[in-house]
Amino acid sequence: MFGKQSISIKYGLIFFSTLILISAAILVTVQYLKVGMLRNEAQAVASQVVSFRSWVAKSGMVWVDKLSDDFHDFLAETPDGEGKKFYGKNPALATRELSQIANQSSTHATFRVTSDEYRHPDNKPDEFESKAIEMIKQNKKTQFVENTSEGTYRYAQPIFVTKACLKCHGDPEDAPEAVIKKYGAQKAFGYKEGDVRGIISVKLPDITLKDMLPHFANPYTIVYILLAVIINFIFTTQLIKRLKNLTHKAEVIAHGELDTPLEFNSPKHSNDELDHVYNAVNLLRNSMKVVMKRLQ
Repeated sequence: MFGKQSISIKYGLIFFSTLILISAAILVTVQYLKVGMLRNEAQAVASQVVSFRSWVAKSGMVWVDKLSDDFHDFLAETPDGEGKKFYGKNPALATRELSQIANQSSTHATFRVTSDEYRHPDNKPDEFESKAIEMIKQNKKTQFVENTSEGTYRYAQPIFVTKACLKCHGDPEDAPEAVIKKYGAQKAFGYKEGDVRGIISVKLPDITLKDMLPHFANPYTIVYILLAVIINFIFTTQLIKRLKNLTHKAEVIAHGELDTPLEFNSPKHSNDELDHVYNAVNLLRNSMKVVMKRLQ
């Protein structure tokens, strides 16, 4: 059925089919680009958390001389020699309080550190985080786990146990007294260097097509698309016009009007296939003239 349609209809169908395929390809590319952008942003956040946590771990503990009402938790305390006290915050506690501050002030990216062996109730993993921890523990080569659901992009990156972590997460007998006193000797111990301690979990609002549309619907993009359509239309219109003209001339010649003029460029100076077809029809017409003269 399709083969019997005119070239104009065939071209129209192919042109719109091509537009649909190109649009689909663009949407798929945009989806990959969107996920890549979100992942890069989440990795940047996670990298900063890793750096902060590493700094605290290498220092052993961060000591402050005052506890705010919002962050009154501490691991250990020691006198400052002037009748007051310093309060110590370990890497997990310092990171948790940092995440709370960042998450309260942020309208975009939020993060936290969690583990299946959590010590503080606020660090309990949610469903996505539990699955991410399980996946990473099954395959330690997993660099990240990501998911998009209900308008939110989720990202999880593993935290591996380093030598500095073993002081508080290795053998309970080697742990500081303050750790045992606060958390007991049962939970989050027995790790070895290289084990998965937990994850850094990052949340970002998903980027929808509606958010990205203004970037694509800019004047330059619209002008380029219109130019492409116009150029395509003009070229195809001229091509179809020449084909129809050739068909008409060939029919006239077939009815005996051998002097019908054919306008085309010589094949010696043209690579246009239509010029070659015109030339073939012209040769056929000349042959018919010779035959008619001989018959006369």
